[in-house]
Amino acid sequence: MRSLLNFLLRFKTLILFLILEAVALGMIFSSHDYHHTVFYGVARNVSGFVAKRIEKGTYYFRLRRVNEELVAENIMLRNRLEALASDSQEIFSEVRDTLKAINYTCLNARVINNSINKQKNFITIDKGSKHGVARGMGVASSSGVVGVVVGVSGNYSLVMSLLNTDFRLSASIARNNYFGSLAWDGINYRRARLSEIPHHVQINEGDTIVTSGFSAIFPAGLVAGTLTGEQKKGGDFVSLQVLLSVDFKKLTNVYVIGNLTRDERESLEKEVGQ
Repeated sequence: MRSLLNFLLRFKTLILFLILEAVALGMIFSSHDYHHTVFYGVARNVSGFVAKRIEKGTYYFRLRRVNEELVAENIMLRNRLEALASDSQEIFSEVRDTLKAINYTCLNARVINNSINKQKNFITIDKGSKHGVARGMGVASSSGVVGVVVGVSGNYSLVMSLLNTDFRLSASIARNNYFGSLAWDGINYRRARLSEIPHHVQINEGDTIVTSGFSAIFPAGLVAGTLTGEQKKGGDFVSLQVLLSVDFKKLTNVYVIGNLTRDERESLEKEVGQ
Protein backbone atom coordinates (compact mmCIF):
# COMPACT_ATOMS: atom_id res chain seq x y z
CA MET A 1 0.00 0.00 0.00
CA ARG A 2 2.82 2.38 0.89
CA SER A 3 4.53 1.64 -2.46
CA LEU A 4 1.33 2.54 -4.29
CA LEU A 5 1.00 5.82 -2.39
CA ASN A 6 4.64 6.65 -3.09
CA PHE A 7 4.08 5.96 -6.77
CA LEU A 8 0.99 8.21 -6.91
CA LEU A 9 2.77 11.02 -5.09
CA ARG A 10 5.81 10.73 -7.34
CA PHE A 11 3.86 10.88 -10.59
CA LYS A 12 0.86 12.90 -9.43
CA THR A 13 1.49 15.69 -11.97
CA LEU A 14 1.66 13.25 -14.88
CA ILE A 15 -1.39 11.34 -13.70
CA LEU A 16 -3.40 14.55 -13.30
CA PHE A 17 -2.33 15.63 -16.78
CA LEU A 18 -3.43 12.34 -18.33
CA ILE A 19 -6.80 12.48 -16.56
CA LEU A 20 -7.44 16.05 -17.72
CA GLU A 21 -6.30 15.15 -21.23
CA ALA A 22 -8.70 12.21 -21.34
CA VAL A 23 -11.57 14.40 -20.10
CA ALA A 24 -10.76 17.05 -22.70
CA LEU A 25 -10.61 14.55 -25.51
CA GLY A 26 -13.88 13.01 -24.35
CA MET A 27 -15.58 16.40 -24.41
CA ILE A 28 -14.20 17.17 -27.87
CA PHE A 29 -15.28 13.82 -29.36
CA SER A 30 -18.73 14.00 -27.78
CA SER A 31 -19.46 17.58 -28.87
CA HIS A 32 -18.08 17.58 -32.42
CA ASP A 33 -19.36 15.16 -35.05
CA TYR A 34 -16.14 15.20 -37.06
CA HIS A 35 -13.94 14.31 -34.09
CA HIS A 36 -16.54 11.75 -33.01
CA THR A 37 -16.37 10.06 -36.43
CA VAL A 38 -12.57 10.11 -36.49
CA PHE A 39 -12.38 8.64 -32.98
CA TYR A 40 -14.67 5.72 -33.77
CA GLY A 41 -12.89 5.13 -37.08
CA VAL A 42 -9.58 4.82 -35.29
CA ALA A 43 -11.16 2.67 -32.60
CA ARG A 44 -12.59 0.32 -35.22
CA ASN A 45 -9.21 0.04 -36.95
CA VAL A 46 -7.45 -0.72 -33.67
CA SER A 47 -10.07 -3.25 -32.58
CA GLY A 48 -9.98 -4.85 -36.04
CA PHE A 49 -6.19 -5.14 -35.91
CA VAL A 50 -6.30 -6.69 -32.44
CA ALA A 51 -9.09 -9.09 -33.45
CA LYS A 52 -7.14 -10.16 -36.54
CA ARG A 53 -4.03 -10.88 -34.46
CA ILE A 54 -6.08 -12.85 -31.95
CA GLU A 55 -7.69 -14.84 -34.76
CA LYS A 56 -4.28 -15.66 -36.23
CA GLY A 57 -3.08 -16.85 -32.84
CA THR A 58 -6.20 -18.93 -32.31
CA TYR A 59 -5.91 -20.43 -35.81
CA TYR A 60 -2.31 -21.45 -35.11
CA PHE A 61 -3.37 -23.42 -32.05
CA ARG A 62 -6.22 -24.99 -34.05
CA LEU A 63 -3.90 -26.29 -36.78
CA ARG A 64 -3.36 -29.65 -35.11
CA ARG A 65 -7.10 -30.31 -34.86
CA VAL A 66 -7.64 -29.08 -38.41
CA ASN A 67 -4.88 -31.37 -39.68
CA GLU A 68 -6.41 -34.37 -37.92
CA GLU A 69 -9.82 -33.54 -39.40
CA LEU A 70 -8.32 -33.35 -42.90
CA VAL A 71 -6.62 -36.73 -42.46
CA ALA A 72 -9.89 -38.26 -41.24
CA GLU A 73 -11.72 -36.80 -44.23
CA ASN A 74 -9.04 -38.12 -46.57
CA ILE A 75 -9.43 -41.61 -45.13
CA MET A 76 -13.22 -41.40 -45.47
CA LEU A 77 -12.88 -40.43 -49.14
CA ARG A 78 -10.43 -43.27 -49.79
CA ASN A 79 -12.83 -45.76 -48.24
CA ARG A 80 -15.65 -44.39 -50.39
CA LEU A 81 -13.50 -44.72 -53.52
CA GLU A 82 -12.76 -48.33 -52.65
CA ALA A 83 -16.48 -48.99 -52.14
CA LEU A 84 -17.35 -47.35 -55.46
CA ALA A 85 -14.65 -49.31 -57.27
CA SER A 86 -15.93 -52.54 -55.73
CA ASP A 87 -19.53 -51.72 -56.70
CA SER A 88 -18.57 -50.88 -60.28
CA GLN A 89 -16.69 -54.16 -60.66
CA GLU A 90 -19.69 -56.10 -59.42
CA ILE A 91 -22.00 -54.24 -61.80
CA PHE A 92 -19.89 -54.74 -64.95
CA SER A 93 -18.53 -58.20 -64.18
CA GLU A 94 -20.01 -61.12 -62.33
CA VAL A 95 -16.61 -62.85 -62.11
CA ARG A 96 -14.13 -61.15 -59.80
CA ASP A 97 -10.41 -61.67 -60.36
CA THR A 98 -9.08 -62.51 -56.89
CA LEU A 99 -5.59 -61.20 -57.69
CA LYS A 100 -6.81 -57.81 -58.95
CA ALA A 101 -10.03 -57.01 -57.13
CA ILE A 102 -8.35 -55.96 -53.87
CA ASN A 103 -10.30 -54.00 -51.30
CA TYR A 104 -8.51 -51.81 -48.80
CA THR A 105 -9.55 -50.05 -45.60
CA CYS A 106 -7.83 -47.12 -43.90
CA LEU A 107 -7.37 -46.25 -40.24
CA ASN A 108 -6.20 -42.84 -39.03
CA ALA A 109 -3.21 -42.78 -36.67
CA ARG A 110 -0.84 -40.24 -35.17
CA VAL A 111 2.95 -40.46 -35.10
CA ILE A 112 4.23 -40.38 -31.51
CA ASN A 113 7.86 -41.34 -32.15
CA ASN A 114 10.02 -41.14 -35.24
CA SER A 115 13.67 -41.33 -36.27
CA ILE A 116 15.45 -40.37 -39.50
CA ASN A 117 19.14 -40.28 -38.58
CA LYS A 118 19.84 -44.02 -38.32
CA GLN A 119 20.39 -46.72 -40.92
CA LYS A 120 17.34 -48.60 -39.67
CA ASN A 121 14.63 -46.11 -38.74
CA PHE A 122 11.27 -46.91 -37.16
CA ILE A 123 8.07 -45.00 -36.39
CA THR A 124 5.69 -45.52 -33.48
CA ILE A 125 1.99 -44.76 -34.00
CA ASP A 126 -0.87 -44.53 -31.50
CA LYS A 127 -2.99 -47.37 -32.90
CA GLY A 128 -2.62 -51.09 -32.12
CA SER A 129 -4.36 -54.44 -32.12
CA LYS A 130 -7.32 -52.98 -30.22
CA HIS A 131 -7.97 -50.81 -33.25
CA GLY A 132 -7.53 -53.61 -35.79
CA VAL A 133 -3.88 -53.02 -36.73
CA ALA A 134 -1.84 -56.13 -37.55
CA ARG A 135 1.70 -56.87 -38.66
CA GLY A 136 2.30 -56.52 -42.37
CA MET A 137 -0.13 -53.66 -42.91
CA GLY A 138 1.01 -50.72 -45.00
CA VAL A 139 1.30 -47.18 -43.66
CA ALA A 140 1.00 -44.01 -45.74
CA SER A 141 0.31 -40.31 -45.35
CA SER A 142 -1.46 -37.78 -47.53
CA SER A 143 1.94 -37.25 -49.24
CA GLY A 144 2.74 -40.88 -50.00
CA VAL A 145 4.19 -44.17 -48.76
CA VAL A 146 5.57 -44.24 -45.18
CA GLY A 147 6.35 -47.85 -44.28
CA VAL A 148 5.07 -51.23 -43.05
CA VAL A 149 3.84 -52.34 -39.62
CA VAL A 150 6.34 -54.79 -38.07
CA GLY A 151 5.22 -54.86 -34.43
CA VAL A 152 1.90 -54.44 -32.64
CA SER A 153 0.74 -54.09 -29.03
CA GLY A 154 -2.71 -53.30 -27.72
CA ASN A 155 -2.54 -49.54 -28.22
CA TYR A 156 0.59 -48.96 -30.31
CA SER A 157 2.29 -50.17 -33.47
CA LEU A 158 5.88 -50.08 -34.67
CA VAL A 159 6.38 -49.19 -38.32
CA MET A 160 9.47 -49.97 -40.38
CA SER A 161 10.04 -46.64 -42.08
CA LEU A 162 10.84 -46.31 -45.76
CA LEU A 163 14.02 -44.76 -44.32
CA ASN A 164 15.22 -48.22 -43.31
CA THR A 165 17.90 -50.00 -45.32
CA ASP A 166 15.96 -53.28 -44.92
CA PHE A 167 12.80 -51.87 -46.53
CA ARG A 168 11.99 -52.73 -50.16
CA LEU A 169 9.01 -51.33 -52.04
CA SER A 170 7.72 -52.58 -55.38
CA ALA A 171 7.32 -49.34 -57.32
CA SER A 172 6.84 -48.28 -60.93
CA ILE A 173 7.19 -45.24 -63.15
CA ALA A 174 3.64 -43.94 -63.50
CA ARG A 175 4.13 -42.72 -67.08
CA ASN A 176 5.16 -46.08 -68.57
CA ASN A 177 4.49 -48.68 -65.82
CA TYR A 178 8.06 -50.04 -65.77
CA PHE A 179 8.58 -51.36 -62.26
CA GLY A 180 11.51 -51.96 -59.99
CA SER A 181 12.54 -52.02 -56.33
CA LEU A 182 12.60 -48.78 -54.34
CA ALA A 183 15.01 -48.73 -51.39
CA TRP A 184 16.73 -46.15 -49.21
CA ASP A 185 20.54 -46.06 -49.39
CA GLY A 186 20.98 -44.65 -45.87
CA ILE A 187 22.49 -41.34 -47.00
CA ASN A 188 19.93 -38.58 -47.58
CA TYR A 189 16.57 -38.82 -45.78
CA ARG A 190 14.80 -37.18 -48.74
CA ARG A 191 16.18 -39.51 -51.44
CA ALA A 192 16.00 -43.21 -52.29
CA ARG A 193 16.91 -45.33 -55.33
CA LEU A 194 14.72 -47.21 -57.80
CA SER A 195 16.67 -50.15 -59.19
CA GLU A 196 16.10 -52.91 -61.78
CA ILE A 197 14.91 -50.53 -64.51
CA PRO A 198 15.97 -51.68 -68.02
CA HIS A 199 18.47 -49.54 -69.95
CA HIS A 200 16.12 -48.89 -72.86
CA VAL A 201 13.42 -47.22 -70.73
CA GLN A 202 13.11 -43.51 -71.41
CA ILE A 203 13.62 -41.59 -68.17
CA ASN A 204 12.42 -38.02 -67.62
CA GLU A 205 13.28 -35.85 -64.65
CA GLY A 206 10.10 -35.28 -62.63
CA ASP A 207 8.49 -38.62 -63.54
CA THR A 208 6.21 -39.79 -60.72
CA ILE A 209 7.06 -43.01 -58.90
CA VAL A 210 4.09 -44.94 -57.49
CA THR A 211 3.40 -48.30 -55.86
CA SER A 212 3.07 -51.05 -58.43
CA GLY A 213 0.34 -52.97 -56.59
CA PHE A 214 2.30 -56.21 -57.00
CA SER A 215 2.37 -56.77 -53.24
CA ALA A 216 -0.65 -57.32 -51.02
CA ILE A 217 0.46 -54.48 -48.73
CA PHE A 218 -0.12 -51.32 -50.77
CA PRO A 219 -2.71 -50.65 -53.47
CA ALA A 220 -1.39 -49.58 -56.85
CA GLY A 221 -0.91 -45.89 -57.53
CA LEU A 222 0.19 -44.56 -54.14
CA VAL A 223 2.80 -41.85 -54.69
CA ALA A 224 6.32 -42.61 -53.47
CA GLY A 225 8.32 -39.78 -55.06
CA THR A 226 9.64 -38.24 -58.29
CA LEU A 227 12.73 -38.91 -60.37
CA THR A 228 15.56 -36.41 -60.02
CA GLY A 229 17.18 -37.38 -63.31
CA GLU A 230 20.31 -38.92 -61.75
CA GLN A 231 21.12 -42.41 -63.07
CA LYS A 232 23.65 -45.11 -62.22
CA LYS A 233 24.26 -47.74 -64.88
CA GLY A 234 25.45 -51.24 -64.20
CA GLY A 235 24.78 -54.63 -65.79
CA ASP A 236 21.45 -54.95 -67.54
CA PHE A 237 19.69 -52.29 -65.46
CA VAL A 238 19.96 -48.70 -64.27
CA SER A 239 19.43 -47.28 -60.79
CA LEU A 240 17.45 -44.04 -60.57
CA GLN A 241 17.48 -41.47 -57.80
CA VAL A 242 14.04 -40.66 -56.36
CA LEU A 243 13.06 -37.59 -54.36
CA LEU A 244 10.69 -39.01 -51.74
CA SER A 245 7.25 -37.42 -51.59
CA VAL A 246 7.07 -37.73 -47.78
CA ASP A 247 9.16 -35.39 -45.65
CA PHE A 248 9.72 -37.65 -42.65
CA LYS A 249 10.91 -34.73 -40.54
CA LYS A 250 7.40 -33.26 -40.67
CA LEU A 251 5.43 -36.49 -40.41
CA THR A 252 2.57 -36.19 -37.89
CA ASN A 253 -0.52 -37.99 -39.21
CA VAL A 254 -0.65 -41.26 -41.14
CA TYR A 255 -3.15 -43.92 -42.05
CA VAL A 256 -2.82 -47.69 -41.79
CA ILE A 257 -3.89 -49.65 -44.86
CA GLY A 258 -5.65 -52.97 -44.41
CA ASN A 259 -6.13 -55.40 -47.31
CA LEU A 260 -9.42 -57.23 -46.80
CA THR A 261 -8.46 -60.08 -49.16
CA ARG A 262 -4.77 -60.37 -48.34
CA ASP A 263 -5.01 -63.83 -46.76
CA GLU A 264 -6.97 -65.13 -49.75
CA ARG A 265 -4.44 -63.73 -52.23
CA GLU A 266 -1.39 -64.97 -50.38
CA SER A 267 -2.96 -68.39 -49.91
CA LEU A 268 -3.70 -68.60 -53.62
CA GLU A 269 -0.22 -67.48 -54.66
CA LYS A 270 1.35 -69.92 -52.20
CA GLU A 271 -0.81 -72.73 -53.51
CA VAL A 272 0.38 -72.25 -57.09
CA GLY A 273 3.95 -71.66 -55.93
CA GLN A 274 4.23 -68.04 -57.03
